[in-house]
Amino acid sequence: MVRRSAAERLLDIREAATDLRDIVADMSTDAFHALPHADRMAYRAVKNALTELGEAVKALPEDVRKRHLEVDWKGLAGLRDLLAHQYFSIDTRLLLPIITGELPGLLAAVESEVQRWPPSGAKSC
Repeated sequence: MVRRSAAERLLDIREAATDLRDIVADMSTDAFHALPHADRMAYRAVKNALTELGEAVKALPEDVRKRHLEVDWKGLAGLRDLLAHQYFSIDTRLLLPIITGELPGLLAAVESEVQRWPPSGAKSC
């Protein structure tokens, strides 16, 4: 298995969070809740991005998470588990507030960390 550095994991998080932000940017709440039936591919993209984000969060070093206590790292990791193992019972009413409410702070924390660690010299996860 190829080990990814903490910097690469941060970039994974940034990419997934940015994709999520872009997918829902112009979407109404009703349109988001209709995704599972109205646009299955977009819904799957949302779930996949959240799953990737949560997996990358799980692999971050503890010191990164401790520097950004404003981010619900544990909740994001737990969401990944829910999406991966209980995908059949996902409630979109729970996902949209995470995407719109949690991602801006997460992205700010990630950007702060990306500035700290040059990608070639970061620790592996």
